[in-house]
Amino acid sequence: MTYGQKKKLKKRIFRIVAVNIPLILLFLLIMFPIYWTVVTSFKEESSMLQLPIKYWPSPFTFDNYKYIWENMGFDHYFFNSVFVTGVSTIACTIISIFGGYAIARYKFKGKGVSYLILLVSQMFPGVVLMIPLFVIFKNMGIVNSPYSLILTYATVRIPFCMIMMSGFVAGVSPALEEAAQIDGCSILQSIFKIVVPTIAPGIVAAGAFSFVSSWNEYVYAFTFLSKEKYFTLPIGLRLMQGEFTVAYGCLAAGCVMALIPVLLLFAYIQKYLVSGLSSGAVKG
Repeated sequence: MTYGQKKKLKKRIFRIVAVNIPLILLFLLIMFPIYWTVVTSFKEESSMLQLPIKYWPSPFTFDNYKYIWENMGFDHYFFNSVFVTGVSTIACTIISIFGGYAIARYKFKGKGVSYLILLVSQMFPGVVLMIPLFVIFKNMGIVNSPYSLILTYATVRIPFCMIMMSGFVAGVSPALEEAAQIDGCSILQSIFKIVVPTIAPGIVAAGAFSFVSSWNEYVYAFTFLSKEKYFTLPIGLRLMQGEFTVAYGCLAAGCVMALIPVLLLFAYIQKYLVSGLSSGAVKG
């Protein structure tokens, strides 16, 4: 073996030790809690605290999933979350498209201040808005209804999504819209026929951010809702922890079911999400 080959071999070994092994360890560290949650969801309640620890369910059972779906109202929590998250995400995305377009394309008095306010609004913790929103919704008569959560989730996510959209729209050449308008398109038609298809990855990225943050939100839901028929998944999972006991199997099964929609969403949109985020980083 020549000196050059030895040097290349040493570099390769160093790369494996210094880069690949830490990445593998980090991956295992991240994935083990997820693996343990999935395994626990298929265990019998009596076998969860037994020693020695079993890293695979024996016996294998679906009783935890069946119990939370049929006896704990988990189906209602699940569909409530789908409804609230879906409507708020759609509303947030549509409003953000038009808001981001206005910021990117038009010059108006107070534009800089408006943009600064959008940025500053993201620095405040969500709990600061909790009491004012509760008072507003109480006066509107929509406390203890999913509409309070829909309005809250859409309103809280819009500033960040609007900032994202403005970066994506700024990367689209105005000449394309002008050409479409010369051919007879209105401003609204040029937005939907030219801008929206071009920034589709950015729309997916903003929508994914809104969906995940709304799907996992607990504080607002716990504050605004007290009727069980309107509870969302985070509150439903909290109910599985009693004062003196914790239904570990049911809690794990609920966590897995809450995780599935997010995993399916990201599996479907990952190619758009990566290109959208990288595009926004460059164009913003």
